[in-house]
Order: sequence, then C-alpha cells, then structure tokens
Amino acid sequence: MAEPQTPRPGSLHLDAAAALSHLPITLRVIDANYRLIYTNQTWNNGQIIWSLPPAQADESILLKIDDATRRAIWQHCCDRALDGESCITTIAESSFHFLPISDVQGQPYVLVIETASPPPQAQRDIDDQHRVAIEAIPEPFSLCEVIRNQRGQIVDARIVAVNTAMCRLTDYSYQDLSGQRLLDLFPNFAEDGVFGELRRVVETGTPLRRQATITTQSGELRIIELCVVQIGDGFTGIWRDITAQVQRDQQWRQQAQLFDHIVDAVIGTDLNYVITSWNRGAELIYGWSASETIGHRLGEFLRTHFSETTAEEAMDTLLQTGRWEGEVEQNRRDNTLVPIHSVVVLVRDEKGAPTGIVAVNRDMSERRHFEQLLMKVNQRLEEAMIEAQRQANEVLLVNELHDLLQVCQTRSEAANVIAFSLQRIFPRQIGYVLVRQTGSASLNLLAAWGDCAPTSDPITIDQCWALRRGLLHRACPEENLRCAHIPPAYEDCTCCVPLVVQGDIYGLLHIAGRDLPRSELIVMTGDAIKLALSNLDLRAMLREQAIIDPLTSLYNRRYLETTLPRELHRAQRERSPLTVAMVDIDYFKQFNDQYGHDAGDTLLRELATIFREHMRQSDLICRYGGEEFVLIMPGINSVTAQQRLQQLKETVQHRPITFAGQLLKPVTISIGYTICMPDEDNARHALQRADAALYAAKRSGRNRVVRFSEDIPLPDEQRHE
Repeated sequence: MAEPQTPRPGSLHLDAAAALSHLPITLRVIDANYRLIYTNQTWNNGQIIWSLPPAQADESILLKIDDATRRAIWQHCCDRALDGESCITTIAESSFHFLPISDVQGQPYVLVIETASPPPQAQRDIDDQHRVAIEAIPEPFSLCEVIRNQRGQIVDARIVAVNTAMCRLTDYSYQDLSGQRLLDLFPNFAEDGVFGELRRVVETGTPLRRQATITTQSGELRIIELCVVQIGDGFTGIWRDITAQVQRDQQWRQQAQLFDHIVDAVIGTDLNYVITSWNRGAELIYGWSASETIGHRLGEFLRTHFSETTAEEAMDTLLQTGRWEGEVEQNRRDNTLVPIHSVVVLVRDEKGAPTGIVAVNRDMSERRHFEQLLMKVNQRLEEAMIEAQRQANEVLLVNELHDLLQVCQTRSEAANVIAFSLQRIFPRQIGYVLVRQTGSASLNLLAAWGDCAPTSDPITIDQCWALRRGLLHRACPEENLRCAHIPPAYEDCTCCVPLVVQGDIYGLLHIAGRDLPRSELIVMTGDAIKLALSNLDLRAMLREQAIIDPLTSLYNRRYLETTLPRELHRAQRERSPLTVAMVDIDYFKQFNDQYGHDAGDTLLRELATIFREHMRQSDLICRYGGEEFVLIMPGINSVTAQQRLQQLKETVQHRPITFAGQLLKPVTISIGYTICMPDEDNARHALQRADAALYAAKRSGRNRVVRFSEDIPLPDEQRHE
C-alpha cells in the first residue's frame, strides 16, 4: 500500500493559522509517522510559550522529546488516537488530549490539545478569527460553555462556536447553532444520558468518547461518535458522523450471522474421489484448509465409519438412486471422531452421465451433546415431577389432617387423629406431640407414632431449644446442640417445632429419623396441629362462657334449661326421684343498699362456695338469675332432701362474710323445693313448683325450707314480692 501524502504546515490558511494562535490552548496536528503537521502558538504576556520545540515537517516530533518516559507516553497516546481511540494524559502539570481526526480523503491524523495555566485570553468570546481557525479542523467541531443555575449546578451548555463541517452534519446554519442551548437543539441528550456524561467531563476533566444519536434540522436521524474534552468552564467536541459505518457494520453482522448458519461441510469430488471443492464449513469441521485438500484424494484425509450399513451398500444406493443419506463417523485433523449426518448426491451432466459426487455433511456433535443434555433434563424433570407429586400428596395428607382436626370436639379425639395422620405423613420417621397445660411450664404427651414412641414423662420449656427460641430446631448426633429432652444415646436426627399461637406456647411437635423430611412439610404439619389445638381451646372457652356464670363460676340458666330435661329423663329411666330446689337470698336488695354492689357480688361468690362445699359431685348448682339459685339433686327422697337443704340454710346463716376488712351482718336464705316423681318429664312444671314453694317460704317469714304441696298455689307469670 502506498504511503499517504502528508500535508505541509504551509497548507493551512494564513488567516486560520493566525486565528488559531489566539486560542487559549495549544493545538497540534500529527500524522501517522509522528510528524508535526501543524501547531499554533500559545501567548502569555506577549511571549510565545512552547511546551514542545517546533519540529520540521520531515522530522518525527518524538525526536524533540528528550525525556524517554515522556516520549513513550506521547508515542503510546498517538498510536491509540491513530487507532480511533481518544485519550488524555498529564505531563508536568499540563493536560494533553489526543483525539483521532481525518482529512477529506480519510487519512488519519492526531489532534493534540494541550491545556495549561490558561492565559487571560481564554475568557474572551471567540470572534470571527477564531471561527476561521476552527474551520481548519476537518471534523465537525464545537466549542461549548456550560450554563449553571444559582446553586452552581450545570443545567445546560451554550454553543460558542462551530465549524462548517458541524453545520453540514446537523443541517443547521452557523447562525442556527451559535449561541444556542445544546439541549434545545438536541433534547434527546438529556434522555439518553449524553448530557450527564458531558457534565462529568467538565466536573472531573475526564475525556468522553461515546456513540449518540441526533436529529438534524431536516428530521433525519444520524448516529455520531462524540470525542469531548474539557476546556475552561466548558468543553470541545469532535462530532464524527458514523451513520453509514454503523449501517455497514449492521449489514456485515447480518451477513456474518447468515454465514454462521451455513456451517455444513460441502465437499465435491470427481468419480475417482479427487477433491474438487472444499468450503469453509468443511475447514471448520475437519481442520484442513481448501488449499490443502483440493486436488488430493478424499481418502488421504477422511476415514468414514458406517454404523448402519457398509461403504459398498451406500455406493450401490448412490449409483442406483442418485442419493444416499445416513449417519457416519469421520475423523478430524487431530484424529478425533466426529458424528456426521451426510447427504451424498451423484452429479450428472446434461446427458445424464455421472461426473462427480457432492456430499453435504453436518456436524452432529452439538446435536448429540444437546440430546444428552436433553436426556439429563428430561430425567431431572421426571425426578422433579415425582418429587412434586410426592410433595402434593404430602400436602393432601396435611390438608386431610387439618380437616379432621377441625371437627374434633375434644383433645382425646384430636390425639387419635394426630397419631393416625402423622404416621401417614411421616412413615419413615417417629415422633410425638406434647401439649402444655394451662398455666404450667411443663408439657405432657398428647399423641405419638412410630415403633419407638417416647415415654410419657413430661418435659419443661427449658429442655427444648425450639421452645426457648420459638423457632424450628434440627440436630443430628454429631452436633452438640441437642435438646435436653432427647436421650444422649439417641442415634437419629431430630427436629423440634414449637406450636405457638399468638405468642402462647400450645405444645411441641418432635420428629426423629435417619432422614428428616423437608422443613416446610414439618412446619406445615405443626401449623395444622397448633391451629387445631387453639381452636379446641377456644371452642371449650366459648362453651364454658356460654354455660358458666362469670361472677360465681356456677352453671347459668341456659345450662339449666338444657340439663334439667335430661336429668328428668334419666330419673324416669332409672325410676329414681329427683329434687329440684330454688334458693333466694333474703333481703338482698337492702344488703346491696347498705353495703354496695361490690359487697353483694362478694356475698354471691361466697354462697357459690358454700353450695359447692355441701353438694355432691352428681348434684347440679345453677345461678338462675340475680340472687336466685337452682339446685338439682338426683336420687334422694323427700326426707333426705329436707335434711340437706335445712343444713345448707343453717350453714349460710352462720357463715361469717367479710368485705374490705369489714364483717358483714349475717345473711339468710329461703328455699323451696319439689320432688319430681319417676313419671314426670316436664322441666318447666318442676321449676314452677319449686318457685311456688320458695314464694311460700318467703310469705311465711323467710329463712326457712318449704316443700311444695298441693295446697300451695302456683305463681303467676309476673310475681311481685
């Protein structure tokens, strides 16, 4: 290739050279042989300052640099710029920016911009002479100063000067560009991050080189390469139009992608198997180049191994049908075998006579590799499906456990369900469930499964790491953090799950085995158990609240109305008597007026205590309402009932009752009762007769026990004392 012609310094316009001498920077143009093509003069107080001595046009500028290190830096930076890469370096407190440029013929040059302590002329506006100087730069060139807000932040840049090449690139005139805001002309710079990088050039001094897009005044979209360096409170930039280059590169990439897809080996031979064609695909597959193979016999390079047929049978098929297709193995240049899918066609002339053979061979190595990968993927997928099905079955079993526990009414029922279900969920493990007694720190066995069920000895919360931490705890024999409730000689791994609801410890799920199930399944099972235990306790509490009087802790009227008919039926079935007594506190209103309602509540609780002390376990005590109580005593006759109720009345009369440290006056009660015969089954009539007897006791002076008789009238529905 002929060496390019190098322009001489005198080729620059004299006016342009004079104008460039007024720039507050040193400009140099260097060719590919490191020769100085042009340099301006930097003035400082009337003196010309040269950072490098001027060189002759036929001398390398590197020869004028005495320092070897500095000379190596200059040569390295020039080489990078000649390769199209901008760079910056600092030498002796001066910054040198090496920018790639080219002339109209496309010859590469290096523009070196040196900035040092800027002279006062750097702050002056660029005049017409500066524009003439800038025209000497062949690439589209711009000089911008930044625009700052009141806080000193860079918000835009104003174009100070451009050259004609810049106007041609953007389709704007010099007047359209000069003095305009950069973001007004090219608003997409703010969107694609270009302006942010320009701002960093001014703030950090780091040069910028990147691709960007602009929209010309005519609306055409162009792709440019920006090479920007800082100068003062602004920056200079060379805008190189690379639209055509990018389009060519894109076309080349598309063609390269198309060629990359044609990877089959196409091999042509004559009837004597002398190679006549050997394409790029054959070179890539087998390793021999076309120049090495063409003109030689195919057998000198390739050895073919047939798997499902023989070479003779394949040739017979080719001669008879003109085509053979099958899979073979052939050797590469390094003697490794490659699986090949081969399609062999017999080439004929116009008369139909065979003239040669063409084989299209496809490398099946990648396909075989992917087939093996696919087999492994399918195997993993099958294993994953089996695992997913297993986990789905486990979830179904846990859901079934949850459903069964929701219909349990007692903890004993729940214990049976838990033992049965956990044996199915964890068939290869053993374990147990402990529950905590209300108000106690110990946990007792509720249910267990497996062959090695633990003893029923209770444990405390402090004996289990899971209960103390409130988190699942797994441990194996070789680990030291084993729970204290696990025997020291235990050889299996263990997992403890605390059953905690709303911060309250309900119990513990313990699982042991050589292989523990996944933690998610254990936690899911524990959640089902603890919610069921919580619901059981909640339902029991609600039932108790529904039938227990909160003040006296006796059964309430609702419980009486449910239980009395059942007691009457049982007495009728057993042919035994049943006593129904109604008790009322005498002058309870005056007691409340004298001592207050709190004292009255204390009196009611004390009476409840007396009733529980004197009644049997089989007797039923209910608070009927206000100061009235109902006693149901099965299996006693009239004489025994009279004696027991009389004794109860006397006990109440002589029981000292204190409130707030004060001894209250004695209290008396009136009792009316009736004996229900074995053939009676009407609870309402029984209560009416007991109420009538109580009313008779009240009328006869109170503090007495009266049995209902036929001469006592039944009370009206509204009775006033």
